[in-house]
Amino acid sequence: MANPITAPLSPSVRHSPMIGFFERVPIIAGSAVAVLGALALVGWALNFPFVTTATTGGYPILPLMALCFVLAGGALTMAVRKHRTPTTEAVQQTLAALVATIAGLTLYEYLRGSESGFDLLLFGEKLKRVSSIPAGRSASIPPGRISINSAGSLLLFALALLSIPHDRRRQDLRAQMFATPALLIALLAILGYLFGVKGMYNLSQSSGMALWTAIGQLILGVGIMLALRDRGVAVLLMDDGAAGVLTRRLLPAALLAPILLGVIRILGESSGFYETEFGVSLFAVASILTFVGLVLWSARVLRNTDKERVDLLVLEQQARVHAEKARAEAETARAEAERANNSKTDFLAVMSHELRTPLTAIMGYEELLSDGITGPVTELQRQQLGRINASARHLLGLIDEILTFARVDVGRERVRWESMSVNHTLADSAALVEPMAAAKSIDFVVELLEEDQPIQTDGTKLRQMLVNLLSNGIKFTEKGEVRVGCLVNNAILEVRIADTGVGISADNIEEVFEPFWQAEQTATRKTGGTGLGLSVTRKLARLLGGDVTVSSRMGMGTVFLLTLPMKAPAGETIRRRDTPSGPVHALHI
Repeated sequence: MANPITAPLSPSVRHSPMIGFFERVPIIAGSAVAVLGALALVGWALNFPFVTTATTGGYPILPLMALCFVLAGGALTMAVRKHRTPTTEAVQQTLAALVATIAGLTLYEYLRGSESGFDLLLFGEKLKRVSSIPAGRSASIPPGRISINSAGSLLLFALALLSIPHDRRRQDLRAQMFATPALLIALLAILGYLFGVKGMYNLSQSSGMALWTAIGQLILGVGIMLALRDRGVAVLLMDDGAAGVLTRRLLPAALLAPILLGVIRILGESSGFYETEFGVSLFAVASILTFVGLVLWSARVLRNTDKERVDLLVLEQQARVHAEKARAEAETARAEAERANNSKTDFLAVMSHELRTPLTAIMGYEELLSDGITGPVTELQRQQLGRINASARHLLGLIDEILTFARVDVGRERVRWESMSVNHTLADSAALVEPMAAAKSIDFVVELLEEDQPIQTDGTKLRQMLVNLLSNGIKFTEKGEVRVGCLVNNAILEVRIADTGVGISADNIEEVFEPFWQAEQTATRKTGGTGLGLSVTRKLARLLGGDVTVSSRMGMGTVFLLTLPMKAPAGETIRRRDTPSGPVHALHI
C-alpha cells in the first residue's frame, strides 16, 4: 500500500470565517474548472448553440480547451487533497503534463505555421462548419486551434500545477511565479470583454481567447495561487493577524473598485450623460476617493487591532502577575506545612523521650517489688506486678516505635553498618514473637538459609523490621499458620512472611504502609498498636537500600516481602557483630 504524503500543516488556530473559505478555494476552483470543461464538451457533443456558436465580437470555447479544463481542474483538486499518496501525486502530475503537452503542441504549430490536424481530434467535423467559426477568423488557422494567448496562459498554468509538489517539499514559489502572468492574461481578456477592447483578448486578427475560456483560466489561476497556504499570497490571505485582516479586506476592494468605476464611466458615456473628458475626470476623482476611503478604513482596522493586542498583552501580564503571586503563596504554604510537620515530629520525639524516663522508673520499681526488696510479696501481688511489668513493656515498645517513626520522618535516623549472620538474626527475631504464636495456638514455621551467609546492614533495624512483620502476621491470624522463608538472589536478601489471616482488600493494599492506618478501623477492633509498625518498617527498609511490598486476598491471608542488599554501600565503615557459633536450625513451633 502506498504511504500517504503528509498534508501541509494548517496555520495557527483561525477565528475569521473568511480564512476557512480561502482554505477551500483551491478545491472549489479545481472542481468548478473541471465542471466548466465537462459542460463545454457535453455542449459540443449535443450541438448546443450556446457553446458551439461564437458570441458577438468573441469566440466559442473550443473542445480542446474544454478538455484541458477537465484535466487541469482534476490536477488542481488532487494536488490540494489532505490525504495524498505517491499514486495520486503521480496521477496529478500526469494530468498536468497532458495539459502542458496540448498547450506546447499548439504553440509549436503556431511557430511552424503548419497544420497537423492535431486540433481536430475532438469534434473535427463540427469544428469545420463555418457557422461555428467567427467571420473574422483567417482560413489559414485551423478551426479547432486554441488561440495564442489561451495556449500561452494554459502552458503557464500547466507548469504551475507541475510545480506544486516541488514547492511543497522545497518551500519554493515556482507555482505562483508561473501562475501570476497567466492570471494577468486571463484578467486582461475579461476586462477586454467588459470594456469592449478587442485587443485585450484578441492578439491577432484571426484568433482570440473566448470569454468562458478567460473566466475558467481566471478561476484556475486563483486556485493555484492559494494551493499552498503557507507562502506567497496565500499566507497573507489566511493570516489571522492584522496583515491577514487588511489583505482580506483591501485586496478585493482594490481589484473590484477600478473595474466597477470603469463600468460606471463607460455606461455614463454611452448613455450620453457626459462627455469622455468629464468621464475620465469623474473616474479619477472617484478612484482617489475610493482609495482614500480604503486607506482610512485600513488605518481604523489597524488601530483597533493594535488596541486589542495591547489589551491582550495587559491581560497576559496580569495573568502572569496573578500566577506568580499564587505560586509564591503556594511556596509559602508548603514551607509552613513543612515547618508544622517538623514541629509535630519534634514534639513526638520529645514527648516520647520524656515518657521513657518515668516508664523506666516504673519498670525498675516493679522489679524491686517483685524481688521482695521492700518485704514479702504474696502470689496475688506478684500477679499484679507482672501485669504492671507487661503493660509497661508494651507501652515502652509503642514509645520506641513512635520515636523511630519521628526520627526517620525528619531524616535523623542514623545507620550503623555491621556484618552479622542472616540465620542467627532471623532466629533471634522469631524467638521474640514465638510466645505470641503459642498463645494463639497457630503454627509458626521459620525456614532458614541452607548455608548461612553474612549480611552487611544495621542489625538493630533489621531485627525491628523482622519483629514488626512477624508480630503483624501473628496478630491478624486466628487459625492456620505464619510461615517465614528467606533466600539470597543476586546479592539481595529476600525474607517472605506469609500468613493465613484475614487478608487486606485490594482498595487498601497500599494504605497499610500509611502512618496510623490499620486493617481494622472499627472502634471495637481486637488488635492493638499505633498503626505505625508497617510504615516504620518500609521507611527503615528504604533507608537501608531495600523495600517492603505486600500482596493479599481477603480471607486468604497476606504475604509481605522484605528485600535488603547483602552488601553495604561503598565507603561505609563495617563493624563485626559477635554472633553465637554453630549452625542454627529451622524452627517449627
